[in-house]
Amino acid sequence: MKLEKTSKPIFRHAGGSSDNIRIRTLTDAATPSIMGIDVKEFPEVHSVSYRFLSKTYHGVGVINQNNGIEFVDQDLTDSPMTLNSSGVTFLPMEKEHRSDKLCMFADMMDYLAYQTLQKNGFVRLPSDCDFMIMSDVRNFIHISVEGDDYDMVYLYFPNDVMGCTITKTLKDRYGKHAIECNPLYKGYNNLLQFVKAIEITTNSK
Repeated sequence: MKLEKTSKPIFRHAGGSSDNIRIRTLTDAATPSIMGIDVKEFPEVHSVSYRFLSKTYHGVGVINQNNGIEFVDQDLTDSPMTLNSSGVTFLPMEKEHRSDKLCMFADMMDYLAYQTLQKNGFVRLPSDCDFMIMSDVRNFIHISVEGDDYDMVYLYFPNDVMGCTITKTLKDRYGKHAIECNPLYKGYNNLLQFVKAIEITTNSK
């Protein structure tokens, strides 16, 4: 699916009603601020509006491989959600070239948290990577197979029971090709909470 730059709605997807979800390309005039990131830097991220009952929610999202949308409300960044169809989201470093390194995330907010760390330079992170967002534990088998094609796989899953189980399972599968990244945010539930703590500490100085 090719998205063209326009200020008009360019994609609608049925979620009970064909008018429930609209995606627009990001413009200078109306760009949601998510964790202080200029999301226009990422062509895969789009402005999304989602109507549920009588309220419309605004934020950003990416289209997954099943044409669903991984959505983050600009006011509820702790609660990313999938609109319409669940699926893995694959974000290559370059459109026509697969990297030899892959970063895996549980959800879109951890992906944006990673980008925040890259931008601010608080922590040294792997670069020149492809990215994969699981979004739903039912997509685990899919992401585990995709990781087989990479020389290095960096695992950024939460520090809860499910996240640690996924990390261990993938580490066992990939062996020396997998890097467990959750020690970076030890003491925090996930990468997002770690980044928020850094920002609070930085802004209070």
